[in-house]
Amino acid sequence: MAVEPTAVKGDRDWLMDRALVIDPDFSEQNRLLDIINGYWPTAEASAATSLADGYGQIGRCMPGLLITDFYLPDGSGLELIEYARRLYPESLRVIVTRHDDSAHIVAALKRGIDGYILKDQADDGIGTLLGALRNGQPALSPEITRQIMRQFETGSERMISEEVAALQQARAAGLTQREIEVLALLSQGADRHQVGKTLNIRPSTVAGHIKSIYLKLNVSTRAEATLAAVKLGLVPLGS
Repeated sequence: MAVEPTAVKGDRDWLMDRALVIDPDFSEQNRLLDIINGYWPTAEASAATSLADGYGQIGRCMPGLLITDFYLPDGSGLELIEYARRLYPESLRVIVTRHDDSAHIVAALKRGIDGYILKDQADDGIGTLLGALRNGQPALSPEITRQIMRQFETGSERMISEEVAALQQARAAGLTQREIEVLALLSQGADRHQVGKTLNIRPSTVAGHIKSIYLKLNVSTRAEATLAAVKLGLVPLGS
């Protein structure tokens, strides 16, 4: 759906002067670039497909608006979110993804994101949400807002706190975000090929992560790694 340019100005419009979209899917890249250019025709918008390229572009010139997916071929988009937050705290940082579960939402919110948008949202809806960022409003897809509200309505804010605590414990054990993702999938019974397909990385890369996980957790088998994941709170008992 084509997005018509808007003349409406916000007090943070200067942040839209330069935007960076990072997504391994070229069609999603082009879609987001079209939305940005539709709302901010004068914006300098560029794209990248990987963590390494993202680091390089941010290092050369930090965009006012950073958009990234969760999973990139060589790492997690959350690493770029953290990197941008440290270097340029005024920048706007947005996750655009298909993941709408509480674990992903909590992990992103922990890193101080300004928006969490689902890819199945219509173009004009995404444009409206990005536009709201100009006035300091969070860009949250309606389903994400409902998910957060449901957590509190059902009294499951304790679950959110437990998930945050589990991530903190895993970090304290020395695990990177990618290793946490690999460990969680392994503990749910996925083999390295399935893990690779889920995270969009090569099985050989998964094998390297598994070796690092075993070393950091001082384990030598999948069963021991699963038990460690349970103790850390990354997966429930009986997964």
